[in-house]
Amino acid sequence: TSKRCRAPARLPTMVRPVARQRFDVFVRLLLAVSWMTSVCDSDASASKTDLEAAIRAAYVDTGAVGAKVAMVGGHEVEFLEAGPADGRAVVFCHGAAFSAHTWQFVGVLDALADKGFRAIAVNLPGYGRTERAALTGTTRDGFLGDFVAVLGLGRVAVVAASMGGTFGLPYALHGDVAGYLSAAGLIAGLAGGVDVPTLFVYGDEDPRLGTDAKYHALFRNSDLVVFDNAPHPCYLRDLDAARLFTDLVLAFVGASDGPVVDGHPTVRAQW
Repeated sequence: TSKRCRAPARLPTMVRPVARQRFDVFVRLLLAVSWMTSVCDSDASASKTDLEAAIRAAYVDTGAVGAKVAMVGGHEVEFLEAGPADGRAVVFCHGAAFSAHTWQFVGVLDALADKGFRAIAVNLPGYGRTERAALTGTTRDGFLGDFVAVLGLGRVAVVAASMGGTFGLPYALHGDVAGYLSAAGLIAGLAGGVDVPTLFVYGDEDPRLGTDAKYHALFRNSDLVVFDNAPHPCYLRDLDAARLFTDLVLAFVGASDGPVVDGHPTVRAQW
């Protein structure tokens, strides 16, 4: 079922070249092409970083989120953590243009901790202090399972965005997982039915919303929420989207019971 979230559409300000008094035609064309490329390329890291800027500036650090390092397969893996050690664990995997801190700026780590959950956002190999070599001797398929085992987390819920899906989805399919929330997480090559409770979240401007549709039917216990006027990282559209995404996560893992949006998702993690 498709459910469309509605929140005020405040798209981020586009970064434009600084005007100068004199430009020849050639320079003007180069600047125009450069600007159009940075705005139109959904995978450009600069554009995505601009999206993160608004929520990063609004985030109030109360000290609830701390940075830690675990040794996984002999390599350092950095992660952010909030909440009690005995709380139900929710593990976050970031997208290619971001890091574990993006989840902190969204506010979802603090919100889960306030509800007694253990929120963990891992810096994937090559990000932050996590060594790229952390994938040595394993694959993306096995990385998250090794990380969860080292921390002794037991059953977890997994939240993955975009590229993070290449780490999160394999564990969601084969690990001890209460539920999987995919924020446009990659789903390439999936075959066969999936029973794990799954919530798909997309922005309506994301081309992946259409191309991924063929996979959604394979998830037998799933819901789809679409953010209006939102890009690929829909949770970064604006502060309202970040808050709405946080509310969806809380409801999905069982940290809240009330409706999030009209026709709110009914799928829930199964602990």
